[in-house]
Order: sequence, then C-alpha cells, then structure tokens
Amino acid sequence: MDIKKIALNRMAGERRLTRETIVAMTDGDMLFKPTPEVMSFGGQALHIVLSQAVLLEAFQGKGWHWEMPITLEQFPTKEAILAKFDEVNQAAVEYYESLEPDQFGRLVETGWGPPEPLFELFFSFLTHETHHRGQMVTYLRLKGMQPPQY
Repeated sequence: MDIKKIALNRMAGERRLTRETIVAMTDGDMLFKPTPEVMSFGGQALHIVLSQAVLLEAFQGKGWHWEMPITLEQFPTKEAILAKFDEVNQAAVEYYESLEPDQFGRLVETGWGPPEPLFELFFSFLTHETHHRGQMVTYLRLKGMQPPQY
C-alpha cells in the first residue's frame, strides 16, 4: 500500500472541492454568516488555509504557529483568498511530493499530546477541511447559490 499516493490523491480531491466551493460564492458575500457567532464564509475559507499552513510548518519541524496573519483583514476579497489558498496548497503539494512514502509514518510532535504519525495528522486535517467546507456549502445554499458537485 502506497500511503503517499493515497494521501496525495485524497488531498488533490479535497482541495479541488474546497477551491470550487470558494469560487461559487460571490465576491461581495465573503463576509456572509448566517448567525453572529459563527465564522463568515471568507473566514471559513481562510481558517482552512491557516490550518493547512500550520500543519505544513509543523511537519517541517517549525512548530505549531496558529497566530499566522491569515485573516480577512489581510485577504479581504475572493481573489485574495483564492491566491493564498493556491499558494499554501502548492507549497503543501511540493512538500508532500518530496517525502518518501515511509516518511508518512514518522512521528510528529503535536504540542497537545503524544507525537502522532504524520499520516494520521494529515488525514485529520483533511477531515477538518471537509467539515468547514460543509459549512461553506450550507452558506451557499442559504444564499440561494449552487455548491459544486461532489
């Protein structure tokens, strides 16, 4: 079983769907949120970008830095959000492609518990992305917009 190939294929599919979901929302609705206590559509998108950037740094041994300036203040438009999404995704693809398949089993320090295998964190963060994309799909439907086909 080639865990690297499985991981890269899964990531490519998830990122394609997430990008298409961002594209589906009108630029003027990046601040839309159905209730005051939840993240806006653009906030959800940037939360996904931030999570992937943090994960990539952690995998590279740079620690877990959740305070990166990836916010709507820095990326206020759909175009800016997509550009940052593409930048982080490209860096991730290049990094994961550079790994040997057996490196997906190496332990990564988490800071919140015992070290975990890279592949487990990788797939956990893809699940996290799927969760937030699902919220974004709901926002699109609330606005009467068509989400991408799965």
